[in-house]
Amino acid sequence: MSNFLLEVLVEEIPARFQAGAIAEFEKLMTAEFDRQKIEYSDVRSFISPRRIVFSADLSEQTQDFQEEKKGPQVTAPSEVIEKFLKANGITRKDCFEKTIDKKTFLFLTIHHSAEDTRDCLAEIIKKSITSLSWKKSMHWGSHQMHFVRPIRNILAVFGERVVDFSFDEIGLKSTNQTIGHRFLAPATFSVRNTEEYLRKLKENFVVVDREQRRKIVLDEIKSIEQKHGISVAVSEDLMNEVIGLVEYPVVLMGKVPSKFMKLPEEAIITPMKVHQRYFPTRDKDGKLAPHFVFVANNSAIDGGKTIIEGNERVLNARLADALFFFETDLQKPLESHLNSLKKITFNVKLGSVFDRIQRVTSLCRFAATELKSQNSFIDENTEDLLVRIATLAKCDLSTSMVYEFTELQGIMGAHYAKIQGENPEVCTAIREQYLQGDELSSPISAFYSLVDKIELITSFFAIGKEPTGSKDPFALRRAAISILKIIKKYDIKVDLEKLSRKAFEQLPGRDLNSKTVERVIAFIMERFKVLLKDDGIDHDIVLSLISSSRDILLIYQKSAILNEIMKTPKGEKLMSGYKRAKNIIENNATTEINSSLFSEDAEEILFDKIRKLETLLSEIEQQELDVCAQFEKQVEACVDLEDSISAFFDKVLVNTENRTVKQNRLNMLTKLVLLFSKVVP
Repeated sequence: MSNFLLEVLVEEIPARFQAGAIAEFEKLMTAEFDRQKIEYSDVRSFISPRRIVFSADLSEQTQDFQEEKKGPQVTAPSEVIEKFLKANGITRKDCFEKTIDKKTFLFLTIHHSAEDTRDCLAEIIKKSITSLSWKKSMHWGSHQMHFVRPIRNILAVFGERVVDFSFDEIGLKSTNQTIGHRFLAPATFSVRNTEEYLRKLKENFVVVDREQRRKIVLDEIKSIEQKHGISVAVSEDLMNEVIGLVEYPVVLMGKVPSKFMKLPEEAIITPMKVHQRYFPTRDKDGKLAPHFVFVANNSAIDGGKTIIEGNERVLNARLADALFFFETDLQKPLESHLNSLKKITFNVKLGSVFDRIQRVTSLCRFAATELKSQNSFIDENTEDLLVRIATLAKCDLSTSMVYEFTELQGIMGAHYAKIQGENPEVCTAIREQYLQGDELSSPISAFYSLVDKIELITSFFAIGKEPTGSKDPFALRRAAISILKIIKKYDIKVDLEKLSRKAFEQLPGRDLNSKTVERVIAFIMERFKVLLKDDGIDHDIVLSLISSSRDILLIYQKSAILNEIMKTPKGEKLMSGYKRAKNIIENNATTEINSSLFSEDAEEILFDKIRKLETLLSEIEQQELDVCAQFEKQVEACVDLEDSISAFFDKVLVNTENRTVKQNRLNMLTKLVLLFSKVVP
């Protein structure tokens, strides 16, 4: 076997595309080797901002093999068959027939003789490069081929010799040459194999291995932490982006002037991470430290002093803006921004953000009144808290800080509210308003989020903007799931249909869809099915519970009870027997049972158990228990029938030839199914 090396040299590949691209490229190359019967081993692939690299040891020749090529059906029109024969330069006698799924097709056996691997590589390389998919691509110059960025060179070497071919689509010819680091070693050099390539790249300040770049960065960060007694906040997303931006990582640390440290943490961290790709640092107490760590793509003779100063200037300019905006925003109360929201359009048909705030505020009042008797966390202060949250929640959208740093919406509103003396519950709810349901930290915060999201979903459904297929531009699926998670986490008893109807009645315009509320609830319940299944709830249990109720909390509680009981051996057998009985009775609705027709002990025993179960279920209904406790006792009562049901199906033939006996047995199973359906519909 001989070493094969391919490098596609391009302009800067966006960091977010790199991991997926190199994984796909390796699959494309090896798939072609498999197709052409080229043996391969020691497969390696690398990617950097400027290079896509593939290496493997390949056999000198392809294997001799036969391929079956499928043609049209034998019953196809004669012109179709003739076209197939002509395209392959054969006659009808050269084909054989094969039946697949009861259809007979013509097949052709093609013999592929062994050939030199080198002769196949040009086609494989070009096909793999052109097949590589990108979320965004471009074409350059007069070339029509699309790629993520312009391709500048193709290095292709096999057995230490160039794989000679022209890539006319982009005006390039293969070579055995490449270049080093764009700034530190831009000169051209030639290579003969992978090991020499990797060695020379290293000498020319390029670390082409993505994971090796990661290790270098992490090791240097650890060294900085030990030297300065700080911890560097390394997030996986930012690390993946940083190592996709550099070919020669050099980790450096800069300082943040003390005057900027009075800003809220997020106002410092956001410019660092989002805008500059810097890592924030913290001191031993976990407090944000006046330093930042960044990864340069250059090594300077002054030890990086000039690079550090340049990065400090850029960050300081952003932080100076942030400080100015922060101090400006604090000169007036947060609530004073409310009127400015009249100028911000929420939706052409739904009015301004201010209009929506009025609707949510009104819905908060309604919800607090409606749900007070059913939820213990709602007291006499809840309505005022919810109204205050609704009034202030979106006010920071018109502040200077959020206008400049949109990532801080909600966060800056919470800071301003806290500084201006608002209730801590109000501040928390403002901060958490964009979080998912299970991420919310208080019942009040969760309650406001629920009201806000049911209004959001109802509003967009009313104007015909519900999600379709994979498109969900307003994140309504996410909002629905958040509502469901809120109800579960905080045991909120809520009538979503009533809230949605109230939200609908507040909307402007006369062209709203009259069935909006019905569609909103159906939409939420569909999301609910998915959540329950993800929790491991049996599919049939999910369908039965959701078809019988719209009480989200009660369904959650019942599903938990059923799931626990039905996962026991007896519970599993009971569900199996119940489903079997349901299938057998089909449309039978008669429950009259004649015990004189019994011929098996199993019939007598099951009949007796059914009568006792009927009495027991009635007695449980009369007991002063909460709904869940009652439901649990009823389910346990049903489980006690499992032995009798199993014995009945083992020893009794329902579909006997005696029609009278058969009907009697069907009636008993129908009685059983109806009793169970009262518990689990």
